[in-house]
Amino acid sequence: MTDERGSNGLAAVLSRATALLAVLALAALGLVATPLATPAGAVTATSLKVLDWNVQGGQGTDGVIDFDRIISVIKQENPDVITLQELHDNSNIGGDNQWQLLLDAFPGYYAHYARSDDNAYGGSAGNLIVSKYPILEKLTYLLPQYPADTTAVRRSLGGARINVGGTDVRIYTTHLSPGLGTEATERRNRQAQAVIDKMPADLMATPMLLTGDFNVRPDDEIRPWFAAAGWLDAWTQVNANTGPDSQTHPGDGDDARIDYTYATPAFDVTSAHTVQTSASDHLPVVTQLTVHSTAVDTAGVALAGTASRAGAAHVTGYTDGSVALRVCDDLADGWGVRGYVSTTSGGTAVLTGADGAYADKCGTFRAAAGTATAPYVRVCLYQGTTEKDCATAHATRP
Repeated sequence: MTDERGSNGLAAVLSRATALLAVLALAALGLVATPLATPAGAVTATSLKVLDWNVQGGQGTDGVIDFDRIISVIKQENPDVITLQELHDNSNIGGDNQWQLLLDAFPGYYAHYARSDDNAYGGSAGNLIVSKYPILEKLTYLLPQYPADTTAVRRSLGGARINVGGTDVRIYTTHLSPGLGTEATERRNRQAQAVIDKMPADLMATPMLLTGDFNVRPDDEIRPWFAAAGWLDAWTQVNANTGPDSQTHPGDGDDARIDYTYATPAFDVTSAHTVQTSASDHLPVVTQLTVHSTAVDTAGVALAGTASRAGAAHVTGYTDGSVALRVCDDLADGWGVRGYVSTTSGGTAVLTGADGAYADKCGTFRAAAGTATAPYVRVCLYQGTTEKDCATAHATRP
C-alpha cells in the first residue's frame, strides 16, 4: 500500500503535526499516560465494528435517490469503519459528492475515495473507506478490464492503513463486475485474481480486512481462491452460510449472499448481522471483530474436492503454541468436510473438527497453548465413516 500524495497527503501531514503538538502540550501538563508493557507474543486488545454496504448511489428499492437514508442507517449502527461501494461524486457537474456528504454527517472521521470509473456526464463512481481513526496510507488500484475494448464499468480496489490502539490494521474494499455470461464471468474472475494478487501476502499474519460486493454466491468458483490465499469469511464463522438471514441482496433467493467481509486469522469474529433497510437494493453487513490476544505465528489451508471447490480447513498457529482450526463446507454436494491438525505430516491428530453441511456456519475448534508451533492440516470430504478427496498442508510463516 502506498501513500497518496497531493492535497490529501498534505492534510495528513498537517493532521499528524497538530496531533504531535497536542501530545507535547499534554505531556507538559503531565496528562499523557504511560502505556503498560505488553507480554511477549501478546497483542494489544483491539476491537472493530465494520459496516460494509453497496449503497447503489443512494437509490432505494423505491427508485428514489435519498442519501439521507443511507446516512441514517449508518448512524444507527455507529461503526468504527465503513466500507461502501457504488458511491458517486458528481460535484464536477453540479451534483452531490456523496462521500463528502458522508463525512459532513460524521465529523471527525477520515475517508479515502477509491475512484473507479467516470460516467458519461462528467461524474465518477467508486469505493469508499471511512474510519474513526486517522488514515495513514491509502491505495487506489484499478482492476483489469476484459475484454480490452469492453464498455463495462471500470472497477477498483481501495485500501487504507489505520492504527487502532497501537495496532496497525489494513482495510481493503472492492466491487467486482456482475453478470452470468461467459464474458462477464471471465471479467469478474480476472478482477478477483487481481485483488488476491494485490494483497500483501507477507502481512497475512497481521490484522487485515477485505470487504465488498463480489457479485457471487457462496458456492462460486472464486471463493476457494480467497480461501487458498488465507482469507476467512467472517460471516460463516458465526452465522449460517445461506438462508433468509444471510441474504445481502433480498428477493434473489436464500443463497443471495453476494457481499462479503473477509478477515485474516489475526482476527476473531464476535458477531455479524445484516440490517433490514430499503435505502439500497443491498443490505449492510455489520461485523464485530477483535484482534486475537496472541499474535499469529503460522497459518495454512488445505482445500478438498474436485477443483478444490468443496471445502477448506484453515489452521492457525499462535506464538504461544495454541492452535485454531476452521472447517468450512463450501458445496451442496451431500458430503461434509472434516479437518485434522497434527504436529507432523500424517501424525496423530491433536485437534479435529467438521462442518457437516454447506448451508450451516463453518466450525471453529481450538487447542490450548503448547499444542503445536508449525502444525499440519488435513482436510477430507466425508459421509459417515467414509472419506475421500483428502489434502494436506503445512502451516508456515507468511
